[in-house]
Amino acid sequence: MTASTWTTWARQHQANPDRILHPKSAQELARLLQEADQQGQKIKVLGKGRSSSAIAQPVDQQVTLDYMSGLVSVDQENLTATFMAGTSIRQANQLLGRYKLAFTNLGRLDNQTLAGAIATGFHGSGSSYQIFASQVASFTMLDASGQTLTCSPVENPDIFVAALCGLGALGVMTQITFRVVPQFRLHAVERGHAYRDIVHTFPERARSADHYKFSWFPGNKEVRTRRLTRLDLLPEGYMPAGSYLSQARRYGGDHLLNNGLFSAVSYAGSQLPAVQPTLNRVSNWAKGNRRYADYSARVFTITRTVRQNNMEYAFDMVLFDQVMEEVRRYFEREHPVMSYPLVVRTAAADQIPLSQAYGRETFYISARAYWRQDYRQLFKGLEEVFKAYGGRPHWGQFHTQDAASLAGLYPAFEDFVELQQELDPQGTFLNPYLERVLLG
Repeated sequence: MTASTWTTWARQHQANPDRILHPKSAQELARLLQEADQQGQKIKVLGKGRSSSAIAQPVDQQVTLDYMSGLVSVDQENLTATFMAGTSIRQANQLLGRYKLAFTNLGRLDNQTLAGAIATGFHGSGSSYQIFASQVASFTMLDASGQTLTCSPVENPDIFVAALCGLGALGVMTQITFRVVPQFRLHAVERGHAYRDIVHTFPERARSADHYKFSWFPGNKEVRTRRLTRLDLLPEGYMPAGSYLSQARRYGGDHLLNNGLFSAVSYAGSQLPAVQPTLNRVSNWAKGNRRYADYSARVFTITRTVRQNNMEYAFDMVLFDQVMEEVRRYFEREHPVMSYPLVVRTAAADQIPLSQAYGRETFYISARAYWRQDYRQLFKGLEEVFKAYGGRPHWGQFHTQDAASLAGLYPAFEDFVELQQELDPQGTFLNPYLERVLLG
């Protein structure tokens, strides 16, 4: 690979674009889009490259928004904050913290750009909370001709709602205004339970908690649960959100164990697949049980450095028992080796056309594989189970579906495609992946 080679994080997709561009302003970006439009060139704006799919693969020109990051303004009275689109979630959390503000819900990772997280349907967990993009109040966007569009529920509302999971196919966000909340704490409880005690009552447990999920190594009789409870901030000086000792212990668990030790364990499993089940049991045991409280952003998110491939599908919550039973049977029957546990989370229904949670209370099953392992056979076999139950694939992760099959999963799919062709008639923002999933 050369210095100009684009790759996904786990290096399973790569490309060599003709040009790599780093605009420093929306005006410069608009000019680049106008030039590409006139020349019939394709242009792809990238986030941080954490997707496992080729959704961000550049064809002719690659654009990054590294210089278009930071906080633009804060309205503490109306609880909104406006960021440049290239700001990372980690940076946005730090900036909001200075004003004692926070996002109301976040997913586990924090190194995506805000625009990239919105484009791919980034989500956390919580049966009463919608995906991350639902916190967006308005945004400005450049279309394929470089024209600036201001979008909100009252201004260009059709574009607004479609772009909240727009796959990078409608335009390029430049500024994003979020509805935010006063800073709060989260109390986390992480512990192991018997599979039979948790899985059969998961929907009820998820609905009774603020944020709840579990992870499970198939074949193991134990699952690990994570319950987060939202708490107000305590008066300044009364008690810190997280003590130094608590933070030090969590650093050991979240970073030294999950990144350092887990990297070594995963590499060992990739070289000696027969020992992977034993390594999984050791990994499960090493995490132990713990409780802690801290500022929400420190509890929601984690920095993950071990490269991995991902596949996630989303389902109607009414199918939970059926899907989990079929997944259990699949692993008993096929015995594929897994180096990561399956992770199960929830989200509230929304009306974002290409959101995995569109129109239904949703649960997600996420499968991961160490980047040095061959993930395709595992993912394809598991995907057949997921497809049989109307699962919707995560746009930024592995899946084999195309426009014909996806149209039957999303009621507003055709409306989205019509809007995409109206805003980008020459396909300036398209690449082979987007052509497959949108046009067939």
